[in-house]
Amino acid sequence: MKLIDKIKNKIGRFLLHKGISKNKNGRSLPSFEQLLDIGIVYNANEKNNEEKINLFANYLRGQGKKVFMLGYVDAKILPPSKKFHITSEYFWKEKLTKFNLPDAVKIGRFLETPFDLLMNIYYEDELPLQAISVYSRAKYRIGAKIPNALVYNDTVIDTSTNKDLQNLASQMVHYLKVVSR
Repeated sequence: MKLIDKIKNKIGRFLLHKGISKNKNGRSLPSFEQLLDIGIVYNANEKNNEEKINLFANYLRGQGKKVFMLGYVDAKILPPSKKFHITSEYFWKEKLTKFNLPDAVKIGRFLETPFDLLMNIYYEDELPLQAISVYSRAKYRIGAKIPNALVYNDTVIDTSTNKDLQNLASQMVHYLKVVSR
């Protein structure tokens, strides 16, 4: 990462932390069975990851959940291989502010949707992905154990050395099913 990008990220992270609500006490852990609307945020740079996320989203839909996905592509323009769908969108560098934070106006309906659950299914310490979690109107947020994860999530899942996205997603569902009994 270039020095200028590091400085932008540092300022962006400072601004993001400044805007984070300190009151997470009002958020209660949802029961998996009661979840209706689920948002999934993921890193869409690798086709393999995207396929895993799509399979997981289809599993959730099979469980009767409405799922909407938002993928981040670390590129100046959206590659032609990435196609918008009624239940999925992308954001890329063009949709970020000068401090690498998502521009809410350019992101679209994802940030305005009050999801019952926001699943942050990624392991990268990427400011744009983490900012989506903060900006989201989701009632509850869950993500992987990465640096500062509890700042952006209500619950974090530690998958130890297994950094497979399918494993992370299934561990999230397992956690929600077991804890809410």
